[in-house]
Amino acid sequence: MEKIKKIIRPENFLAVFIIICPILDITSFLFRNKFQTNFSISTFLRPIIPGVVFIYLFFKQKNKGKISILCAIYFIYSVMHLLLYKNMMTKCSFGTIIHEAQYLVNYSFMILNLYIFKQIFDENNECILRKSIIVSLAIYIVSIYISILTKTSSTTYIEGIGVKGWFESGNSVSAILVLSTFIIMSFIIKINNRFYRGITFSILLLVGIYLMTLIGTRVGLIGFVLGILCFIVAQIYERIIAKVKINKKNFVVLLAVLILLAVVVITAGSVTIKRRKHLQNQENSIIDTSTGKVSHLTGDLTVIRNKIINNELEDGFMTEQQKQSILDLYDLAKKYNVSNTDTRKQQLIYHIMLLKNQKNIVLILFGNGYLINTNELVWEMEFPAFLLNFGLIGFALYMVPFIINIIYALAIFIKKYKLIDTEFIMLFSAVLLSFVLSTLSGYTFFNSSSMIIIIIANVLLRNKIEKIKG
Repeated sequence: MEKIKKIIRPENFLAVFIIICPILDITSFLFRNKFQTNFSISTFLRPIIPGVVFIYLFFKQKNKGKISILCAIYFIYSVMHLLLYKNMMTKCSFGTIIHEAQYLVNYSFMILNLYIFKQIFDENNECILRKSIIVSLAIYIVSIYISILTKTSSTTYIEGIGVKGWFESGNSVSAILVLSTFIIMSFIIKINNRFYRGITFSILLLVGIYLMTLIGTRVGLIGFVLGILCFIVAQIYERIIAKVKINKKNFVVLLAVLILLAVVVITAGSVTIKRRKHLQNQENSIIDTSTGKVSHLTGDLTVIRNKIINNELEDGFMTEQQKQSILDLYDLAKKYNVSNTDTRKQQLIYHIMLLKNQKNIVLILFGNGYLINTNELVWEMEFPAFLLNFGLIGFALYMVPFIINIIYALAIFIKKYKLIDTEFIMLFSAVLLSFVLSTLSGYTFFNSSSMIIIIIANVLLRNKIEKIKG
C-alpha cells in the first residue's frame, strides 16, 4: 500500500505530464497534418492530468472560496472578451470566435498550471522536476534527429528552409529547447553521478548543434549562445562572491564547447544565416504598384492599402478604424524606412495605431481581439499583444503573476547578492528570457509545452528564493 501511495502522488503525475509533452506535440502535428483539422486528440488529452491534480488540490485545501472567485473572474473576463470579439468581427478577421476562445482557454490553462505546480512542488520534491525536464528534452532532440535521418521532418519556414521535426512551430520548439537548456544548466554541475552528468551534457551538445545549425531560427542560434555565456558569467560571479578560485578545468571545457560549436557553424553552415540572406533578397521583390518603388509593407498589405486609397475594398471587409490604421502604418513605415519583410515591426505600428483610432475604453480594458485582423496583422509579438489585444484586464490576469515573480527575484538578487549562485542566475535568466522570446519571437506562452517549461523555471526560481531567504 505504501508503494502505491508513493506512485500515485500528484508530483509523479505532473512529472509524467512533463515527459509526455513532446509526445503530445508530435501527436498533435501528425494528427492535424493527416486530417487537416485545427484540433487533435492531444487537445483533449493534455488537460487530463493537470485537471485531475487541480480537483485534488481544490478538495484538499481550505481556500475553496478564493479559488472559486478567481475562476469566476477569469470566466467573466473571457465571456466579455469573446462578446466584444463577436461584435467586431469583419470579413478580414483571421479567426472565428471559436479560434479566439482557444487562445483564452490556453492562457487560462497556463494560469491553472502555474497554480498547480506552485502548490505541488517545493524545495523538498523539486528533484523530480529536474529529472523530468531532462527526459523531456531528450525526447524532443532525439525525435528531431530521427526525423532528419528518416527525411520526414517538416521545414521551419514555408520556403523550405530549416528543419523542425514533427512539430508545429519552429519558434516554439526553439523556445522549448533554449529554456530547457537554461534550466538544466542551472543544476548540471550538481549532478553527482558522472554517467548521468555525461548523458545530460551529451543531450545539451546535441541540442546546441541543432539550434545553431539546423532549425534556422534566431531564437535557437542566439538563445543557445546566450545560455552558454550566461553560465560562464554565473560561474565567474559565484566564484568572485565566494572568493573561490575559478575552476580552470571547467572553464576550459566551456570554451572548448563554444569553439566546437563555432567550428560546426562555420563548416556546416547555419540555416539561420541562410534564412536572413533569403529575406534580404526577398525584400527587393515586393514592389508598391502605386509608386513603382520597393514597398515598406508586405505584398498583401500593400495591395490592401492601395484598395483602401482607391475605395475598392468590399463592404464589411474592414472597419473604418482598421482602414485608417493601415494608412497610418503605410505612412510611418515609409517615414522610418521599415523593411517589407519585417512583419513584427509593421504589426507593432499597426496595433498601436489601431488602439489610437478606436478610442474605446472598453476595448482598452478587455482587448480588441487577437485574431480580429487580417492574417499578416495577427500579432506575432505575444507579450505586447497581451496588453493591447487582450486589454489591461487580460494582461493583469495572464501576465502579471509572472511579472511579479521576476520583480520579486530581482529584489532578492539586489538584497541578497552575496548568496546568489549559478542556479539562481540561470533560472532568473530563463524567466527573463521567456518575456524576451514572447516579445521578439512570439508563440511562447501560448504553446502548451513551451508554457510548461516557463512555469517550471518560475517554480524553481521561487523555490530558490525561499532557500536564499532561509
